Amino acid sequence: MAHQTSSVNKGVSPLQVWARLAAEQRAQIIRLMAQLAFKLVLTDPNSPLKEVPGAVNSDPSQNSG
Repeated sequence: MAHQTSSVNKGVSPLQVWARLAAEQRAQIIRLMAQLAFKLVLTDPNSPLKEVPGAVNSDPSQNSG
């Protein structure tokens, strides 16, 4: 496999890039990261956050009355 060189300037830190982004771009990135995290949890077979069939919700604010 051929070694690819990056055209990214190694002297620029992620914090410098983040600081120069517009608020809407930051919001889009945050939404994307949240979606990726959510999908990761949904697709991880070992995730403790998976919904279990027949389980009862222990959060009273989410129970229909």
